[in-house]
Amino acid sequence: MPDDGGNSFHPEEAYQNWEEGKGLISTLFKTRDASSADEMGRAILWFHQLLFWSNGSEVDLSDWQKAVERLELKPHNVVDRLTFIQENPRLAHSFLQLQELFEEQWKRYAKDRAMKSIKKSSE
Repeated sequence: MPDDGGNSFHPEEAYQNWEEGKGLISTLFKTRDASSADEMGRAILWFHQLLFWSNGSEVDLSDWQKAVERLELKPHNVVDRLTFIQENPRLAHSFLQLQELFEEQWKRYAKDRAMKSIKKSSE
């Protein structure tokens, strides 16, 4: 992951938004509430933030598929999975996939931070 150089990217904020919002989305899906798609839209944006910010990059949605391909830290098949989610925000399976993407990306980010911390302490 590139050094953030003191920029204002805060992946923790995106992940915290997800942690606070996923319960509502789950409830909306369980009750088959149509507003689940709106909440999924917010959650998808939070994932984009987590994905780009955890790589020390600005969020780039103009051609996000190509931008994501250039990122170092990312879940396997993230473009295909995220495309499916964005095209099908009303499906419960999309919510489950989004949950998995958040967890995978957060783990990759945490591992990267831990490895960098170990490397710095051994220098």
